[in-house]
Amino acid sequence: MKKIVCILICLCMASVAWALSITNGDFEYQTDSSYNVDIAYWYDYGGPDIGVDQGPFFLAATIGSNIFDSKCVYMGKEANTNEDGGNHTYVYQSIGIYDGTPPAVEVELDWGLASGKAGGDMGVTVMILESDGTFVPGEWDGAAHEIYGKEGITEIGRGSVLRYASPGVVMHERFQLDITGATIGNELFLRFNNYEAEGGVVAYVQVDNVTISPAAVLQESPENGATYVATERTSSENDLVFNIVDPDIISVDVLFGPENEPNLSTKPQFKIVEDRSVTPGLNTVTLETELTEDLKWSTEYFWKILAYESDGLGGRTFRSESLLRSFTTIQKGPLLFGVTPNVAGVWPGENAVFSVPFSSKADTFQWYKEGDPDEELMNGADYAGVDSNSLTVLDVQVADEGTYYCVGTETATGLTAETLSPGVLFVKELKAYYPFETSAGGYTPDIIGGKDAQLMGGASVVEGTNPDSIFGGYLSLNNPRGETHTQYASIADALVVNYPDITISCWVKPTILDLDFERHARIFDFGQDAENYFYLTLLHNTNEAYCEMIRDGDGRDTAGAGEIGYGTKWLYVVLTIADGPDEEGDTTTFGKIYINGRYGGRDGLYHPSDITKPLNYIGKAINTTDSPPNFDGLIDELKIYNYAKTAEEIAREYMDVMTSVAFICDMEAYDLADWDYDSNCRIDLADLVEITERWLQNYLVYFD
Repeated sequence: MKKIVCILICLCMASVAWALSITNGDFEYQTDSSYNVDIAYWYDYGGPDIGVDQGPFFLAATIGSNIFDSKCVYMGKEANTNEDGGNHTYVYQSIGIYDGTPPAVEVELDWGLASGKAGGDMGVTVMILESDGTFVPGEWDGAAHEIYGKEGITEIGRGSVLRYASPGVVMHERFQLDITGATIGNELFLRFNNYEAEGGVVAYVQVDNVTISPAAVLQESPENGATYVATERTSSENDLVFNIVDPDIISVDVLFGPENEPNLSTKPQFKIVEDRSVTPGLNTVTLETELTEDLKWSTEYFWKILAYESDGLGGRTFRSESLLRSFTTIQKGPLLFGVTPNVAGVWPGENAVFSVPFSSKADTFQWYKEGDPDEELMNGADYAGVDSNSLTVLDVQVADEGTYYCVGTETATGLTAETLSPGVLFVKELKAYYPFETSAGGYTPDIIGGKDAQLMGGASVVEGTNPDSIFGGYLSLNNPRGETHTQYASIADALVVNYPDITISCWVKPTILDLDFERHARIFDFGQDAENYFYLTLLHNTNEAYCEMIRDGDGRDTAGAGEIGYGTKWLYVVLTIADGPDEEGDTTTFGKIYINGRYGGRDGLYHPSDITKPLNYIGKAINTTDSPPNFDGLIDELKIYNYAKTAEEIAREYMDVMTSVAFICDMEAYDLADWDYDSNCRIDLADLVEITERWLQNYLVYFD
């Protein structure tokens, strides 16, 4: 008697137009069962003249070593020595002309070692290759017509797997390959080969049931924001429902995964719920809250129930299990990816373009701007492409700043979907400017944004020109070491630095001369408390400028080198924050420090808009845990921009003031310092002379 009856309710996800296909993927077209016959519809390293030791060959189901119930391809006796293959066994065929869809494919195959052979670590590689038309595929004719690595052939996508293969055991593989790099109109080929990781020669690998299907999206890690799920995922129709008919069952394990693994119950990655209390009758597992990974489109999912009864000792013991059940995900209605770019900053008068990089089932579009209420956009002098998947905001002005999104409609059903994330538009401009020329009523004005700064604790603005001036008036903060520090300025507007990207620049003249003083006197500090803030400071013990940012207690920082020279000169200190590529090519938010126009260094930071900022101080710390002193010295020309300036812009700003400076080396781009012996920011004849003098000098120490 069955102890559990499983009821599967349908789960809906996506379908995609499909033009690529495989012919004879199950090798059933083959009629000749001899070992060295060419494989129908496939190009292979084999044929009448090569024999069975190297090239693949067809294997009929009637041959005893065949581990499949049907015909298959036998990848020969000898294995390739690396995952690229090519030196022994490969098989490929044309799968069609690429028309731009889909962005990714899933290639599946069954494989394993022939019965009676020695087990070991074996591998299989699948490739999607693109031909520009110059390569001519062919069978063995005295030479192998290998496709991989040939002129006119480009590798578009690849998947490899290395497993311990037990003789006679069939394994199933699914490879998801990105093919967005293919050229529309070019022919695509599917190629696979075996390999043996240790470079051995014995393989006996067999392959069967090769299929290709559309994968609607690339699956990336959720922290990168690239995993997309069904629009109907929250529906109760997506829940797994099972009926407990045995009253002795007290709990179940629910196993769930995208592959039909023979040992599903022993695979930790397939456990969705463990030791779940149940009662007789219908029980539900909600995918929205209990699923451990996001669902993929066009994927077959498997699930089963393991049931347990009481062991009489307060624990449980296994009683029975359900049948293995499955369902395939499709999309109900349209789906639109996020707007690209996510954030766009343009100069006044320029055009800004937002697009939806991928949409499923939507055949009409309409763009909107968020507001109260949201504005349905119209084509005209302000916008173009409002009824397409690409919107152009024309002649951008400050009034155009805001959040834009697109709604797609599937005309046949009337179902709609909004882009998964909107696009934010802003105008690049100076947002706050404190020239410190005047003060009135205890305030000094922000002449751009109106976010005036209040003078606190005796802080003062010195008006006019005097020997300490660089531009005229300046902010004077008198907080000498050994005395109570009371002087600073406060900006009441919490949004003064509330921008994704930012440039904060100012001129400072610190008067603390004790370089062993390790506390960080702030130039400015914006944030809420010890858990949320960021600041720019001068490190008195290292003669550097430095920034630190704390978000929810997690800290990041950046340092910039530069001889500060306390009490002797004005310094131009600049901090920029924006996204950029790291050493591995991944996008990271970086803070960069510049001192006197020269790049000093970078490190990871957050976006300023990620920090809550009700407090905004000039010359004083928000987090006083370690008693950092207030700034002691002069501050002038504090400016805040809503974008990150370039190294060249910052250098020119410094030289516009310090006209005696002939040039500044762009150290962010300059990577030849090891050869620039005279430090003039270029490799010239003088450097060559130095190199020549050291030519062939021998510093080797040999073992006698």
